[in-house]
Amino acid sequence: MSKTILFGGLYHETHTFLADKTGMAQFEDGGIRIGQAAVDQNRGNGSPSAGFIDYAEKAGWRILPTIQMAAQPAGKVTDDVVDLFFEHFLAGLDRHIDEIDGIFLVLHGAMVSEGSDDVEGLVIKTIRDRLKAAGRGNLPVGAVLDLHGNISKIMVENSTVLRAYRENPHTDAYESAVAAAELLDRAFSEPNIKALQRSTKYVISPVGVGSANDPMKSVLAAARAIEASDSDILTINVMAGYAYSDIPDCGFSLNLVTKGPVAAAEKHLDTLVSVLEANIEAGYPHEDDLATALAKADALPPGTGPILLIEPADNIGGGTPGDATGLLGPLLETGRKNILAALADREAVAKCFAAGAGAEVSLLIGGKTDAHHGAPIPFTGTVEHLSDGVFQLENPKSHLASMGGTTIRMGRCAVIANNQAKILLSERKTAPMDLGQYHSQGLRPEDATYVVIKAAVSHRAAYDSIQRASFYVDSPGLCTSDLRRLPFTKLQGKVISLS
Repeated sequence: MSKTILFGGLYHETHTFLADKTGMAQFEDGGIRIGQAAVDQNRGNGSPSAGFIDYAEKAGWRILPTIQMAAQPAGKVTDDVVDLFFEHFLAGLDRHIDEIDGIFLVLHGAMVSEGSDDVEGLVIKTIRDRLKAAGRGNLPVGAVLDLHGNISKIMVENSTVLRAYRENPHTDAYESAVAAAELLDRAFSEPNIKALQRSTKYVISPVGVGSANDPMKSVLAAARAIEASDSDILTINVMAGYAYSDIPDCGFSLNLVTKGPVAAAEKHLDTLVSVLEANIEAGYPHEDDLATALAKADALPPGTGPILLIEPADNIGGGTPGDATGLLGPLLETGRKNILAALADREAVAKCFAAGAGAEVSLLIGGKTDAHHGAPIPFTGTVEHLSDGVFQLENPKSHLASMGGTTIRMGRCAVIANNQAKILLSERKTAPMDLGQYHSQGLRPEDATYVVIKAAVSHRAAYDSIQRASFYVDSPGLCTSDLRRLPFTKLQGKVISLS
């Protein structure tokens, strides 16, 4: 029988140590889709919303869209953004509360606003309370989550089914939304399913939670083995957490959905915590300083492909501004050549457009957002390319697709070059998750000697196949992997370092 599903989305990964807030303008950049636009503008774009829509339409469900909105990772979200979501979603809920069979949400799991440390928990509990008040408290509520979510008991206790991504980089965001919709479908015929939550004491930086490496690799494998061996377990979510949210629920956690005995499910969670702790040391890796990384690169045998100098302290996918100069500046000072890098710098882009293609410019680039990511560095070169910065993902399953689909808008872009480096300047920060970012601007990272990568793990699906080698470099920035440098105040009892 066909089902009627209320649909909405509110997606943001919030870095609470960044000074600049994420407001309505940033969500307008990411996309605010109200009413039918939430379906029409997401259909076929490879995003989690598209995954839900495709499943629902194939299942013959009637979708009642409310609002879907997203913004790039950045600072705390302003309350007016959350208010806008509630305005449209709750209006739809109230209007259709007697006719809907379920609710589906596209969320992140690590959203913090000016007024709430747990926006997703606030959203799900508000929905559940509204349903209970209308006598529909048992209505199934499902959601798809990013595996970097900081998951609270409130989220789990007030939802019916949650399903998180399982890959980092997030090459499975679309598929995870399909799986979440399948779980919601199953909930219609499994009225006694139960969701359980298990927090842990570990807060791990993004560098330590790639799904191809421990501890995530072993915990994910153990979770899949439990699912295969126990038919009562409908799904297990291994939540890496997001380390840059100063909230009590920050950190690595586990949750599952079971149709069987709660005691048996709790034992499975015990097992997974044991697997995590047996492999936890790998979650806190060492990073080199630039001189050490370059010495290691120089010692490599001859080979092809670029040396990736990875700068997680300015991990754009983690929220930082994408204009840090703490690695690029010293690298240029070494005199090395054939360097490729990208910086978000609206002011420098404007000067390049004013000068025109082919002009020589002397600029101060990067380091303009705050005092945490280095100072502007001088660069004199030729404006080689100007564009509107719109490109299509070469890999439609790129991590970038999970954040908004397959069409990427970097804002206006300028390529400047001299005998040392080619620098891609963009108006909007763009995480290095797809080679189309450079290829669309006439640049080939495959041919560079050094590529500066502002990421932690999310670049790997794009760059692992072309690299000669990669080195993680410690540099200034608020996505530092050394969490001891950050002024946490709410992580009572949490472990942020093993040393």
